[in-house]
Amino acid sequence: MKSRTPRFPGPPLAIILAAALLWCGAASPATSRVDDSGTIVSQGLVQMRWKQLVPGRGADNSVEASVRVGLRLNLARWLNQPVRLYMALAPATAEPIYATWRTQGRLMPGALRSGGRVLVFEGVANVASLEETLDLTLRTDGRALTSQQSLQFYFEVDTP
Repeated sequence: MKSRTPRFPGPPLAIILAAALLWCGAASPATSRVDDSGTIVSQGLVQMRWKQLVPGRGADNSVEASVRVGLRLNLARWLNQPVRLYMALAPATAEPIYATWRTQGRLMPGALRSGGRVLVFEGVANVASLEETLDLTLRTDGRALTSQQSLQFYFEVDTP
Protein backbone atom coordinates (compact mmCIF):
# COMPACT_ATOMS: atom_id res chain seq x y z
CA MET A 1 0.00 0.00 0.00
CA LYS A 2 1.38 3.36 -1.04
CA SER A 3 1.28 6.26 1.34
CA ARG A 4 -0.37 9.21 -0.23
CA THR A 5 0.51 12.78 0.44
CA PRO A 6 -2.63 14.83 0.37
CA ARG A 7 -2.67 17.46 -2.32
CA PHE A 8 -4.47 20.74 -2.01
CA PRO A 9 -5.37 22.82 -5.01
CA GLY A 10 -3.86 26.29 -5.17
CA PRO A 11 -0.62 27.82 -3.93
CA PRO A 12 1.24 26.44 -0.92
CA LEU A 13 0.30 27.75 2.51
CA ALA A 14 3.65 29.55 2.95
CA ILE A 15 2.96 31.72 -0.11
CA ILE A 16 -0.53 32.56 1.14
CA LEU A 17 0.83 33.55 4.58
CA ALA A 18 3.60 35.67 3.05
CA ALA A 19 1.09 37.44 0.82
CA ALA A 20 -1.22 38.06 3.79
CA LEU A 21 1.64 39.53 5.82
CA LEU A 22 2.65 41.81 2.96
CA TRP A 23 -0.92 42.95 2.54
CA CYS A 24 -1.29 43.68 6.28
CA GLY A 25 2.00 45.56 6.31
CA ALA A 26 0.96 47.68 3.36
CA ALA A 27 -2.34 48.55 5.00
CA SER A 28 -0.81 49.83 8.22
CA PRO A 29 0.56 53.36 8.15
CA ALA A 30 4.19 54.20 8.81
CA THR A 31 4.64 56.40 11.88
CA SER A 32 7.55 58.84 12.13
CA ARG A 33 8.52 61.44 14.70
CA VAL A 34 8.48 65.03 13.41
CA ASP A 35 11.41 67.38 13.99
CA ASP A 36 10.04 70.20 16.14
CA SER A 37 13.41 71.63 17.22
CA GLY A 38 12.40 75.08 15.91
CA THR A 39 9.50 75.31 18.37
CA ILE A 40 9.62 78.11 20.95
CA VAL A 41 7.76 77.96 24.28
CA SER A 42 7.00 81.40 25.73
CA GLN A 43 7.86 80.24 29.27
CA GLY A 44 10.23 77.43 30.16
CA LEU A 45 8.78 77.01 33.64
CA VAL A 46 5.02 77.38 34.08
CA GLN A 47 3.43 77.90 37.49
CA MET A 48 0.22 75.91 38.07
CA ARG A 49 -2.54 77.78 39.91
CA TRP A 50 -5.54 76.44 41.83
CA LYS A 51 -8.73 76.64 39.81
CA GLN A 52 -10.56 77.55 43.04
CA LEU A 53 -8.91 79.81 45.58
CA VAL A 54 -9.76 77.54 48.53
CA PRO A 55 -10.20 73.97 47.34
CA GLY A 56 -11.73 71.72 49.94
CA ARG A 57 -13.93 68.78 50.55
CA GLY A 58 -16.10 68.14 47.52
CA ALA A 59 -14.49 71.06 45.72
CA ASP A 60 -12.58 71.14 42.49
CA ASN A 61 -8.92 70.38 43.29
CA SER A 62 -7.69 71.16 39.79
CA VAL A 63 -4.66 73.28 39.07
CA GLU A 64 -4.19 74.98 35.71
CA ALA A 65 -1.57 76.81 33.72
CA SER A 66 -1.56 78.49 30.33
CA VAL A 67 1.33 78.88 27.94
CA ARG A 68 1.77 80.07 24.37
CA VAL A 69 3.80 77.88 22.02
CA GLY A 70 5.31 79.04 18.73
CA LEU A 71 5.22 75.74 16.91
CA ARG A 72 7.56 75.02 14.00
CA LEU A 73 7.37 71.53 12.48
CA ASN A 74 9.79 70.34 9.81
CA LEU A 75 7.61 68.53 7.25
CA ALA A 76 10.13 68.68 4.36
CA ARG A 77 10.40 64.88 4.37
CA TRP A 78 6.67 64.59 3.60
CA LEU A 79 6.29 67.60 1.28
CA ASN A 80 3.44 67.15 -1.23
CA GLN A 81 2.43 63.84 0.34
CA PRO A 82 -0.79 62.94 2.17
CA VAL A 83 -0.17 62.81 5.92
CA ARG A 84 -1.96 62.48 9.22
CA LEU A 85 -0.24 64.65 11.84
CA TYR A 86 -0.71 63.81 15.51
CA MET A 87 0.14 65.71 18.68
CA ALA A 88 1.19 63.45 21.55
CA LEU A 89 1.98 63.86 25.23
CA ALA A 90 4.23 61.36 26.99
CA PRO A 91 2.77 59.61 30.06
CA ALA A 92 2.89 61.59 33.31
CA THR A 93 4.79 60.27 36.32
CA ALA A 94 1.88 60.89 38.71
CA GLU A 95 -1.68 62.05 38.01
CA PRO A 96 -2.73 62.45 34.39
CA ILE A 97 -2.16 65.82 32.77
CA TYR A 98 -4.88 67.17 30.51
CA ALA A 99 -4.03 69.63 27.75
CA THR A 100 -6.39 71.69 25.60
CA TRP A 101 -5.36 74.17 22.93
CA ARG A 102 -6.54 76.73 20.45
CA THR A 103 -4.78 77.44 17.17
CA GLN A 104 -4.68 80.01 14.39
CA GLY A 105 -6.29 77.52 12.03
CA ARG A 106 -3.40 75.65 10.39
CA LEU A 107 -3.89 72.83 12.88
CA MET A 108 -7.07 71.66 14.55
CA PRO A 109 -7.77 72.74 18.12
CA GLY A 110 -8.21 69.88 20.54
CA ALA A 111 -7.69 68.13 23.83
CA LEU A 112 -5.28 65.45 24.97
CA ARG A 113 -4.52 63.37 28.07
CA SER A 114 -0.96 62.41 29.01
CA GLY A 115 0.00 59.12 27.41
CA GLY A 116 -2.18 59.73 24.36
CA ARG A 117 -2.12 61.31 20.93
CA VAL A 118 -4.69 63.15 18.87
CA LEU A 119 -5.06 64.06 15.20
CA VAL A 120 -4.30 67.75 14.51
CA PHE A 121 -3.99 67.72 10.69
CA GLU A 122 -5.00 65.46 7.84
CA GLY A 123 -4.23 66.28 4.23
CA VAL A 124 -1.34 67.01 1.91
CA ALA A 125 1.76 68.51 3.52
CA ASN A 126 2.08 71.55 1.26
CA VAL A 127 4.77 73.40 3.25
CA ALA A 128 8.24 72.25 4.30
CA SER A 129 8.00 74.08 7.64
CA LEU A 130 4.59 74.32 9.28
CA GLU A 131 4.31 77.24 11.68
CA GLU A 132 1.43 77.64 14.11
CA THR A 133 0.73 79.30 17.45
CA LEU A 134 -0.85 77.16 20.15
CA ASP A 135 -2.51 78.65 23.22
CA LEU A 136 -2.11 75.68 25.52
CA THR A 137 -3.93 75.11 28.82
CA LEU A 138 -2.71 72.39 31.18
CA ARG A 139 -4.76 70.90 34.01
CA THR A 140 -4.24 68.20 36.64
CA ASP A 141 -5.26 67.25 40.18
CA GLY A 142 -3.39 69.61 42.50
CA ARG A 143 -3.50 67.20 45.44
CA ALA A 144 -1.07 64.88 43.68
CA LEU A 145 1.24 67.58 42.33
CA THR A 146 4.14 67.60 44.78
CA SER A 147 7.10 68.66 42.63
CA GLN A 148 8.04 69.99 39.23
CA GLN A 149 7.13 67.83 36.27
CA SER A 150 8.66 67.90 32.84
CA LEU A 151 6.10 67.48 30.06
CA GLN A 152 7.07 66.00 26.74
CA PHE A 153 4.85 67.02 23.86
CA TYR A 154 5.84 65.69 20.45
CA PHE A 155 4.41 65.25 16.97
CA GLU A 156 4.12 62.18 14.76
CA VAL A 157 3.22 61.70 11.11
CA ASP A 158 1.40 58.67 9.75
CA THR A 159 1.76 58.09 6.03
CA PRO A 160 -0.24 55.60 4.01
